[in-house]
Amino acid sequence: MAPGSLRSVTVLERIYGIPSEDELAMLVGAAVPHFALQIRARVAEYSAALPADHPRQPELARHLWRLDELAVDGQPGEGPVDLPPRASLVLPPSAGH
Repeated sequence: MAPGSLRSVTVLERIYGIPSEDELAMLVGAAVPHFALQIRARVAEYSAALPADHPRQPELARHLWRLDELAVDGQPGEGPVDLPPRASLVLPPSAGH
């Protein structure tokens, strides 16, 4: 590629840095059971990108645990329940649960 020329990249090609604590809290805090495993995969990538002894690893581990719990146990609703509860999702052994 010639110097100064630009090439567009897809979202998948874009390299994002590790989000700040506030950005991560917004991402994880907005998680619902339907998307918990997708968000968990993203948080796991952040964790893998950092050294094992990085100071943020415990925070990431807590988020991973919470997302596992959310995916498996769901989220209690508010208000009257008009349907019987449904069986929870069973995670594959590779999901770390």
